Amino acid sequence: MKRALLLLTAACLAICLLLCSCSSGSAEPTYDGEMTAVTDENGVVTGYERRYHNDAGSVTRLDSYDADKVYQSFVLYEYYDESGLLYTETLYKANGIAQLRYVYTYNEDGGLAEKAEEHTDGSALVTRFDGNGNETERISYDSDGNPIGE
Repeated sequence: MKRALLLLTAACLAICLLLCSCSSGSAEPTYDGEMTAVTDENGVVTGYERRYHNDAGSVTRLDSYDADKVYQSFVLYEYYDESGLLYTETLYKANGIAQLRYVYTYNEDGGLAEKAEEHTDGSALVTRFDGNGNETERISYDSDGNPIGE
């Protein structure tokens, strides 16, 4: 099962790389502006963020800061297709160490079909969706790729 999950992930990445290499526009992100305050439901500033976009307008990076503007983490939104569907995003600590990666798969209508949450220890959580966006299945895998709870 681990091999199947790895092959599926590799296939998704290969497709994403192919799709991204065919799209027009610069791969370099553009700076979106000054830090933006993030507030809670009461309007209290809980942190700040800074977004970067590519030429197509898609977010390619999101930097997060705490309420004192101390750098905390960043997310790289790595692969989009021509229609703007996001295929891979990775959350990093401020020191550049990856924490969590999401890989998205879509159905032919552009709806989310599957979301794989990959952890640095090799474990994963795969969630599948029906054509209406409803969750249909959720499977956890251990670091060896074995389903947990089956």
